[in-house]
Amino acid sequence: MKRSTILLFLFLAGISFSASSADRPRLVVYISIDQMKAEYLEWYKAEFTRGFRRFLTDGAVLRNGDLNYAPSETGPGHAALGTGAYPCHSGIVSNEWSDPTTGATDYCVEDSTASKVDGEGGFVSPRNLRVSGLADWWKKNIHGSKVIGASLKDRAAILMSGQHPDCAFWYEKTSGDMVTSGYYVNALPAWARAFNESHWIDKNLPEAWTKLLPDSVYTKYGPDEFKGEAETNGSTSFPHAFTPAKKRSQISTSPYGDQMVLDFARAAVHAEKLGQRGVSDLLIVSLSCTDYIGHAYGGNSHEMIDQLIRLDVALGAFFDEAEQLVGKGSVLFVLSADHAALPLPEYLATVQHLPARRVLVKTEIYPAVDSLDASLRRALNVSKPLIKSYAFLDYAAARNAGVDSLALEQRVKTGLLAIDGIADVFFRRDILNPANSGKRFPGYNQRGYFIPRGRDFLVVPREYYLFTSSKTGTSHGTAYAYDTRVPILFMGTGVTAGQFDGAAHTVDIAPTIARIMGLPIPQTVDGVVLTRIMK
Repeated sequence: MKRSTILLFLFLAGISFSASSADRPRLVVYISIDQMKAEYLEWYKAEFTRGFRRFLTDGAVLRNGDLNYAPSETGPGHAALGTGAYPCHSGIVSNEWSDPTTGATDYCVEDSTASKVDGEGGFVSPRNLRVSGLADWWKKNIHGSKVIGASLKDRAAILMSGQHPDCAFWYEKTSGDMVTSGYYVNALPAWARAFNESHWIDKNLPEAWTKLLPDSVYTKYGPDEFKGEAETNGSTSFPHAFTPAKKRSQISTSPYGDQMVLDFARAAVHAEKLGQRGVSDLLIVSLSCTDYIGHAYGGNSHEMIDQLIRLDVALGAFFDEAEQLVGKGSVLFVLSADHAALPLPEYLATVQHLPARRVLVKTEIYPAVDSLDASLRRALNVSKPLIKSYAFLDYAAARNAGVDSLALEQRVKTGLLAIDGIADVFFRRDILNPANSGKRFPGYNQRGYFIPRGRDFLVVPREYYLFTSSKTGTSHGTAYAYDTRVPILFMGTGVTAGQFDGAAHTVDIAPTIARIMGLPIPQTVDGVVLTRIMK
């Protein structure tokens, strides 16, 4: 076949997956549920009647959704969702990182030049994001379109919304307002200001968070109280009373924070007439309460079950309203997550009889590393620390003492592997070795490693071991499947309903939406178009 014929075939194949402008969604609602494990849709499926149920019955369900990189954290997760690029290219390698040259800690969206807006917010922006996102491709190619992002978390709203949306908003717990920064606008839009002036929390937050359904719905999945759960007002069980003086912060660890963000998104749809102006718009919504509740109580708790049941209802109502405003058949809904999480290690050990354990890093890991460093310094007659910030090595000091980099790394690795709970150690050379790209460890970390912000070494905990500073709750961050397996769901205009096997990664979502919208996909994208779900 001639080269010109091949190129023509590829061109035609490409446009065959892109609907005409008249058939494209007038509104795309792109949702991230922070810390949403894919298993939740399986474990609690029987309780879903609205939003999640619609996705499972009327949507395209990618059954093997995964991050395909680590660290599995909020910052990198939302950047990957928004840009289709792995952290190794987006530059967002963690929620915060240590500068290799100065040792200073950098927050992933910090920006000292971003001013406050109407006296709130400010000092954050997508300045650290190294690639463009879906929002940017959208604004560049769809004339007159609007792109708005919203979340409780600044990093979630900012990083998922790319470099140049119309605006990104997040929650300020000291005031109870939705805020932004001067990177985006000089003043809050009138509708956003009106939302804040409505005092949502005062009007909608009850005296206590109680279960939505009868207790029997929850007890069939396990007890309400479990060792390892965080306490609220001295108790780990329902009801969870809100303290009047603390309700602006307590709302995050309850279902009501997500309901507030969805109401804010509603206000945006109405006021900005998203999808109702003869042009396609993009609404980005990151819902954070599943993460806060998961951290506090774990994914098998009654709190998590109630959160998901309430979120199912809230999403269903939001979907219905969006379709009423824009037109049924004119909206594409997309849902995924920035990461998953380890269940409470106490639950895994007691109920599932797995070799799970809580490891308190401040008392079990850091002192052991400090002892290792002291031993190495004595052996090499070095006065300054060789292991710095539990992330970097002083190669120059070791070299001056007659020990080359490989020998230093071997000594450090031997010492670290002797610490209970550490399964493996990878150094920069291991992570960057192309031969390791196909391995879960350190391949996932390779795709999550941006050299200018990268550590000298990474420690891998044993499977089901939670490295934490807290005696309660759980977390995430590793390349284990319990941290990286997430839902990937599409529903509405341009997609075919059904269950789809095969690999699917969160970096695939942005380019797939772009293809549905007929947008060009830049070379910065690591993901692929999920053509198997497209009409």
